This record gives sequence, structure tokens and C-alpha cells, in this order.
Amino acid sequence: MNLLIIAIDDPGHLEDFLSALVELDVAGLRVLDSFSVMEMLAREAPIFAGLRQLVTSPKGESKTILGLTKDDDILARLDRLLRKVGLDFDRSTGGYALLVPVSQWIGHPDLENDS
Repeated sequence: MNLLIIAIDDPGHLEDFLSALVELDVAGLRVLDSFSVMEMLAREAPIFAGLRQLVTSPKGESKTILGLTKDDDILARLDRLLRKVGLDFDRSTGGYALLVPVSQWIGHPDLENDS
């Protein structure tokens, strides 16, 4: 089992990602509102307000998608689908995606625990 984590810096692309993930049958999708640490410090701690100017292009709000998959090749398949709609993580700073192995879990309605 793997945990798929996708950080999207442009929330305008959220629908493209969700459509691709549904097509790839990723289970338990969750979308979180997220901010970079630099952005959060600049907003929440006045002493760090100058940090906002150090960030070359403040991103503001972003989205983080979490999902579970048994597919070890999901990133390559996701990349192919996203390229079809003009999104290429390799050529942009629009975010990142990663796959983390999960050895144990409890209580997910869409998956059976094979361990």
C-alpha cells in the first residue's frame, strides 16, 4: 500500500488532478488547504513579515491531495494523464507529487488490510 501526496501550488489545477486520480482509481482522496511555511510565518508572525519579500513569488494558498493506492507505478501514470491536459511538473514549479510506502493502517472502508 502507498500514500500518494500531491502538493499543488496553483489551486486552479485542482480539478485536473482530481479527474486524473479518479480515473486512476486512487482511494480515499482528501483535499487539504495548505500554505508554505514561509507564507504562514509571514502571515501569522509579524516578526517574520519581511520573509514575504524574500520569497520570489508568494504562492498564497495551495492544495494538498492525499490518497491511497496499491499501484507502485501511479506517478508515471498520473504524469501521462496530466501531460494530456498541459500540466508538466518537470517543467514548472507548480508543485510536486510523491509516493510513500505504508506498511500498516486501520479502518479504511475502501481497502482491505492485507497485512
